[in-house]
Amino acid sequence: MPFVKGQSGNPKGKPVGAIGEKTKQWDALGEAIMGRQAEKFNNYLDELWDGNKNDKAMASELYLKSLEYFKPKQARTEVKQEGVQQMEIVIKRKGDE
Repeated sequence: MPFVKGQSGNPKGKPVGAIGEKTKQWDALGEAIMGRQAEKFNNYLDELWDGNKNDKAMASELYLKSLEYFKPKQARTEVKQEGVQQMEIVIKRKGDE
């Protein structure tokens, strides 16, 4: 049966709340890294932290880079204005509508 233009081949679509395979795999990887491997990683960071200044900088950088994969990134925005005015600040995260 050929596809009709403008009509979905799967009209019911994915069920609400269904989790895709890639999301499940990503969650499992995150659990492995943050769970089972966390102790090894923390020990490595502790060794670096006890070292010299360059090692401390590397430990900080590695820790912050690892967080980027499992915590939402925040964007910094600077707002400048002159005088007194009312301002509304709205913060939106990816996926929020």
